[in-house]
Amino acid sequence: MKKVLCVIYPNFSLYEIASLTSTLALSFDITIDYVASGHSIVVSEEGLSCKPTKTLEQIRIEDYSCIILPGMVNIGPALQDEKLNSFLKGLGKQDILIAAISSAPILLAKAGLLNDTKFTGGIWQNFFDYFEFLPRENFQPKLVVQDKNIITAIGFAHQEFARRVILSLGLAENTDNYFKEQNEYSEEDLIFTLSDKEFDEVKQSIENTL
Repeated sequence: MKKVLCVIYPNFSLYEIASLTSTLALSFDITIDYVASGHSIVVSEEGLSCKPTKTLEQIRIEDYSCIILPGMVNIGPALQDEKLNSFLKGLGKQDILIAAISSAPILLAKAGLLNDTKFTGGIWQNFFDYFEFLPRENFQPKLVVQDKNIITAIGFAHQEFARRVILSLGLAENTDNYFKEQNEYSEEDLIFTLSDKEFDEVKQSIENTL
């Protein structure tokens, strides 16, 4: 599979995408490029300073199978970023999976990508009257919505979001081995044991760092 592109911008949410990005990297050995409009440090809404791998101008979209857009509480800086908006507008002509969570679908809407696309998100209903580019008629009050090549989700549904993206990329037929969310757990669910071979590999990796 090709690489995955994760776009970061001021105030982006780590927790909304961490289930997805960590599973892609650790379980499927997928390379993820973290890209921003410029080379400057980008600070997440949790206060973590992140250095982009590349800028939007440096990437070749053909190198990627999927683009991830995290949400953010303060959407102002990302909405006013014309480089980001121009980049997103260009995705309308590309055959690539677009995954946007929480408030990030607003960025897709501004770029015109939701005009004929059903979507969801962590979007205040007040925004539908405030942003003329946000199509109320296409909004669906669901945890996750997939329409064509666009997947959108509400922020707290980050594991459901991750499941849908992984399935859509064809990386697995069943994601239960990667995500264990349940309402209740038995003691057996919380006890983990490696095979002898797996434990030997873990010990070797530890010893190699000593």
